[in-house]
Amino acid sequence: MKSLAVVVVGTASLVASADAGFLGFVALAKQSGANVFVDIYTAVGNSSDKFLNVYNTNASTTAAGGFFQATGLANKTWKPDAANFTATRNSVDSFMTAGTYSGGAYGGEYYASTNTNGDPNFTTPRWGPTPASAPATTIPANAGWYTGDPTSVDNSAQLLSSLSAGYTRIDSVATAAVGTTGATVGSAGAQYGIWCSHIVIAGTLNPQTLLGGFGDPAVITWNAAASIKDGVSGLTSQGQSQFPVPTPGAIALLAVAGFSSRRRRH
Repeated sequence: MKSLAVVVVGTASLVASADAGFLGFVALAKQSGANVFVDIYTAVGNSSDKFLNVYNTNASTTAAGGFFQATGLANKTWKPDAANFTATRNSVDSFMTAGTYSGGAYGGEYYASTNTNGDPNFTTPRWGPTPASAPATTIPANAGWYTGDPTSVDNSAQLLSSLSAGYTRIDSVATAAVGTTGATVGSAGAQYGIWCSHIVIAGTLNPQTLLGGFGDPAVITWNAAASIKDGVSGLTSQGQSQFPVPTPGAIALLAVAGFSSRRRRH
């Protein structure tokens, strides 16, 4: 049997404080038709913590076709289509976001924040589209995005338990970024998160293999740093780390048509 494995990379707080806001990344994955949706959240320690930015992102996928982008000028790049309200947790489209419009469900749906901005490293593929630009099925090296209004209601931490029904949760494993000191923590046990990305790949989530990887190469890798403003201490916490290569306990997926991988049984 062919298989795909998903690995999500997280980040760890560099602030050695009991109130340190940033706890890593949490990914929630689910099957939606012929695709797998992966929503990524910055895990935070307090309900009052605020998202500042994600940066130095180096991410890729071996899934056939890369990261999926919807058709149309407003949907084919990593900038969310917040103006037309098409960028949602149920969109068959990949995009970045800096929180959730209105800070929660709006009319029963979660929309990307209208305050999301790409940093200068979002070049090729572009953050925003042009008529001649190709769909952004890859992420440029060291890409980042940030909130244009840290005080916006969009920038609110949500209870992850209220968002996870029907999803499989993946927690980051924390290690310190090179050249830094301070606390290193993972997102296991984190109760709150701020939505920062919606990724779509073609494939089929196999429930029977959720708790057992087969040593396959990662289908999604995500190596990023993030900044969070702690709502209790007022400090800014930052960090960077990643999950290890797939091991038992990693997500396993059945292969999509045309994708070839080799399963190594343990």
